[in-house]
Amino acid sequence: MQALLLSVSLAVILCYLWYASLVKKRQSAIDSLIVLNQKIDARLVLLSQLSDVSLQHQPLDEAQADQWQQLRALADNSLWSQGIDDHLPTTLAVWSEMDMLQKGLFSALHGDALDEQRVNEYLQLELDYQNVADFYNQTVTELNQGVGMFPGSIVAKLAKVSVMPQLIPDVG
Repeated sequence: MQALLLSVSLAVILCYLWYASLVKKRQSAIDSLIVLNQKIDARLVLLSQLSDVSLQHQPLDEAQADQWQQLRALADNSLWSQGIDDHLPTTLAVWSEMDMLQKGLFSALHGDALDEQRVNEYLQLELDYQNVADFYNQTVTELNQGVGMFPGSIVAKLAKVSVMPQLIPDVG
């Protein structure tokens, strides 16, 4: 009888620890999403400021104008509710596209006219975004593995913890 009670107690403790681990990973992923949202928005504001300065020295070509139009349209659709919902995969895809467009538009700026401090700030935001994106993907991978394997799959179902989508990496 004592062995059965000890076994059940141990199983309950292990399930609780697994649950706590899943919740912590999920919260880390959500916190990463908040930072990603802030970084992509801050980069867009700074890129707009840098572009305004650059335009005084070199006008946009047709492709760059199209990229700006596409970036602005994506920015209107990049709002994230800071909760996990059905729209998260779409939001992550929008952020990935915005990241790619921002990198392309930044590389096309007329560098001689730009404030070095703002350029460095933009580059730091770009690096921060990439680091947070990598952290998010790592955390989501660990969460999804924990949810997918036994006993995590049972604990996750009971606790209503589900898998989360990966952020599409920039391959450019």
